[in-house]
Amino acid sequence: MKPQVKLDLPGMEGMLHHNAGWEVDQMDWSLPGGAQSASLSAGVLNPTLINQKVIRSWLGKEVSIYNETGQAIWRGWIEEIALDVRRLRFSWSTHKLLSRVIARYPQVSTLLDPLRSSQFSEWVQHAERLAVLGAKEAMIRLQQVDANSAQQAALYHLLQKGQDDTNGLILRAQERNPRLEIRAKGWWQRLDWTLDGEDSGLLAHLPGGKSQQLLGLSGSERLAQSFKTGSDVFTLGHIWLRGAILGNPVDDLRVKICTDNASVPGSVLASSILPNANLQGGWGWKVWLLDATLNLAANTRFWLVVERTGALDSSHYFALETDDGRGYPDGDCKRWNGSSWVLLNQDLRFCLVAVSESTELMRAVAERTVQGGVLQGVQIWQESGKWLPRWRELDLTRMKALESWLEMGCADERELSAFVNAERVLEVFSIPRLQEIPVQLRVDGSLRMTSGVSLPQPLDLLGRCIYLPQMEVDEQVILRGLRWTKEEGLMPVV
Repeated sequence: MKPQVKLDLPGMEGMLHHNAGWEVDQMDWSLPGGAQSASLSAGVLNPTLINQKVIRSWLGKEVSIYNETGQAIWRGWIEEIALDVRRLRFSWSTHKLLSRVIARYPQVSTLLDPLRSSQFSEWVQHAERLAVLGAKEAMIRLQQVDANSAQQAALYHLLQKGQDDTNGLILRAQERNPRLEIRAKGWWQRLDWTLDGEDSGLLAHLPGGKSQQLLGLSGSERLAQSFKTGSDVFTLGHIWLRGAILGNPVDDLRVKICTDNASVPGSVLASSILPNANLQGGWGWKVWLLDATLNLAANTRFWLVVERTGALDSSHYFALETDDGRGYPDGDCKRWNGSSWVLLNQDLRFCLVAVSESTELMRAVAERTVQGGVLQGVQIWQESGKWLPRWRELDLTRMKALESWLEMGCADERELSAFVNAERVLEVFSIPRLQEIPVQLRVDGSLRMTSGVSLPQPLDLLGRCIYLPQMEVDEQVILRGLRWTKEEGLMPVV
């Protein structure tokens, strides 16, 4: 294979030796991700014609490498550039560059919210850098600050620390011929530039906490809170309430989701029991997990009903925190007194959490990346069957979020992986990939098709089973990495 490089870089004309272009020194592919890294180099015609400002403008630009038949085999972007001039080596990289920064600082009190542990400043961004480089984000973590201080800290970080593209200057022991080197990364690594978070997926009323309502005793057998869904279907998975036990009850607490029947709870749609052991420890946020997800229709009123699983007991019972300011506009709180539902001038503090399959979370993240111009599409070949909260606090990068979901695999214990293909489409699939390609590892470390035909492209080989040398036919391993060098060609990375 004689790889050909395609670079559309401003100001490159006249810098390189005539008829000597860019050479590919090494290419790597692995799972997850696909194209991982590539090293390119080119001789410099006249170092005095080098414009460092022009070279630095190449950072982040696209790199495409093709085989001799014109097929794209590696695609990514420029992460580092080095220039050798006699004994001096100049280098620049995207490592420290930033175009957007946000600050994270502690929540005033974890009693207010069962999920959010932090507060965030507004995003600050550098318009020029954003236009040239695209979104390259960072989050700084602060302690004991207010909103204004956090905003100022984010701005300072962006302006003072987010504009450095230098890697330093090295003095070599011996002179070298003038040469440019490029270190490129695949598009999967570009997903590490932006942070992942999701605001949707919660239906909650969190204010209050100064009042409580009892349940599980005569006159207050059950509590119920109505709520209304938004404009989209809400796939309910988790239910949070803030409560405690009073006395020493030994039974459990059941939460039911019911339809609305003339402004009182109707038929039961789903239920979940929280064991007594999980209710111990005083006041706290408690979570009920549904055994199966429940799709709640959009723009519809439902009821959340809480009851004990044992007999009523006026000495040993339960309590839930409420908001006596009636701050929730889309529902009512009622108490079952043994014969009827009685309206209370309060609202329960509750948090309903929607869930999605992990592969649907991957799809949503990829679609946002498409909107940002990094990817061109997404294809989910294998659904995971594993359900996770849709809401996520801003924390991980998109790349790390995808990797964490892939590590969970499928509900049937199949392994999941993904890569960005040559068309910059994110593909998610199970391992080993189908269909099977009969590839054999030879004793010299090279790969060959058992049929003798030419090897497929590197991305087509990743995630497939390969036959081991001098083994039985069923002795196979999954190919998870590949490396191409000028000296050895294409070899597996074990």
